[in-house]
Parts: sequence; C-alpha cells; structure tokens
Amino acid sequence: MATWQAEVFVNSRVGRIKTEVEAATFSGAKEQIYAKHGNVQQIVNLRQVSNRSSSGGSEASLDGTVALIGLIAAAWAFMSFTPWILMGLGGAAGAWIGEKVTNQSVEEYADNGSDTDAGHIKAAITLALALILGGVGFVQGDSLKKGFDAPDAPAQVQPKN
Repeated sequence: MATWQAEVFVNSRVGRIKTEVEAATFSGAKEQIYAKHGNVQQIVNLRQVSNRSSSGGSEASLDGTVALIGLIAAAWAFMSFTPWILMGLGGAAGAWIGEKVTNQSVEEYADNGSDTDAGHIKAAITLALALILGGVGFVQGDSLKKGFDAPDAPAQVQPKN
C-alpha cells in the first residue's frame, strides 16, 4: 500500500493542515482523508510519497547487493573447495542411496540395528556407498579444480608448408 500526503483545508477554525494517509489508489487516498478528517472543504496537492509494495529503493538496492555478494562468495567457495564440496555431496548421495536400498537409516542402525548381523550388513552397504561416491566426488572435484586453476594456453599456429 502507498503513502499519500496532502494539504487539507478542514474549515475556517482549523485552517489548512498537512496530512498523510495509506491507500492503494488516488481515490482511495481521498476517501481515507475524508474518513480521517470528516467533511473537509478542500484537498490540495494530494501526491504519493512512497510505495511499500515495491519496498523502498534503498532497501531493494541493499537486498540486491547482499544477494550479489552472497552469490560471488558461493562461487568463490565452490571454485576454491570443489573437491571437498563434491566429496561431501557424493558421500551424502551415497548414504541416501544406501538407506533407500537397505531400508535402514543410519539412525535406525544406531538405535537397534547393531544387535543383528543383517543390521551390520545394511550399515556396511550404506557406509561403502557413501565412501565410494564421496571418493568419486573428490576425484571429479579435483579434476574440475585443476581445470579452474589452469592458465589459458595460447593456441598453437602451425606454419603452412
């Protein structure tokens, strides 16, 4: 909703006053003035001074700046720690797949799965998948990081014979 300001001539005893109301439209602002001050004689210079639905210019600019800085920081962190990030993602994916394949979560194993051999086997499958996919993520992340860090080599031009 927008904020509107106006100069209002109420009557000869009160005179001209400045007022501020909240309304979505120009006509809505006039209705708000009449509701606030009663039967006024004249409304002069009614204008919109702010619009909250678009959240002020400085606030929107600050939000965009913070988002941009966060995006740049995330990109820097990914490029700097790619092997570790992909290792963690691969390990998490392996644990998730292991839980789906074995129908036993890590929490269930910790609570009561350690009492049976089947529980141990299911936990071993989950652990193996997490370690394997984490290792694959680390290797792939390392090769990506080397690609990020490699200097751009100039193209070789072959002489024409």
